[in-house]
Amino acid sequence: MSKVQSSIDNSTGLAPIVLVAGTFCYPEVWDAMKAELEQRGYEVHAPPLRHHDLPLLEGALAMAETSLQDYVDDFVGLITTLERPPIIIGWSLGGLLAQLIAQRVEHAAMILLSPAPAAGMFAAYPSMIKTFQHHFSRWGFWRKPLMPEWESFVWSIGQLQSESLMRETFVKLKAESGKAYFEMAMWFLDKKRASKVFPERITGPVLVIAGDSDRIVRTPISRRTAARYADSKFVELGAMDHMLVAGTGLPRVMKEFDIWAAEKGL
Repeated sequence: MSKVQSSIDNSTGLAPIVLVAGTFCYPEVWDAMKAELEQRGYEVHAPPLRHHDLPLLEGALAMAETSLQDYVDDFVGLITTLERPPIIIGWSLGGLLAQLIAQRVEHAAMILLSPAPAAGMFAAYPSMIKTFQHHFSRWGFWRKPLMPEWESFVWSIGQLQSESLMRETFVKLKAESGKAYFEMAMWFLDKKRASKVFPERITGPVLVIAGDSDRIVRTPISRRTAARYADSKFVELGAMDHMLVAGTGLPRVMKEFDIWAAEKGL
């Protein structure tokens, strides 16, 4: 089991930031955003999800039955070592994880970038079914790793990005946990309700950003997620796909971050 640890000192007075990555993500996926945030004076922690620092096939063997709650436990452990409550930022699956984490720890704020749906949310959109049906059609997928596939990756995540960026990203991808996806997509069959979010436990301000052309997490999911929180702001980016942490998405996300952080005194 991989552990997340804190070894960074913060002397800026700003809340630290914890970045939570999404499906198939590799440790360096946050590098560009991390650099942007550090330039603004933030202490940034961006540990990989459990087993996502391993080589592709080794990770596939290790993570097949890793739970959403395993991912959450690792980040809760990290956050309890920080000197101040953090701003928790999650992208995609990491957006769901960010909420599951925030409901267990004290936090300053939360930013969700195209967050995956929590238990109870409608998610049967045609583009999402097309993206995942070949994974879910395998019997026993909940005991097997999900593996990235080039055509599906480009079509569902970065159809508006350059091919060079998508190729550079794809070759670094990791496997993903079938169990975690079962807990999220088949939440109604999960006795533990691992993907259940309790909005009343999340007290800080919330910023939700999504692209209007996102195929893997349709925009209404992000809009409904924002609506669950009293102190929330939803931003829909026009002509934008799921790639919010790199490519053409990152500068647009950082612009919205700067506006919101100033409004909230963060």
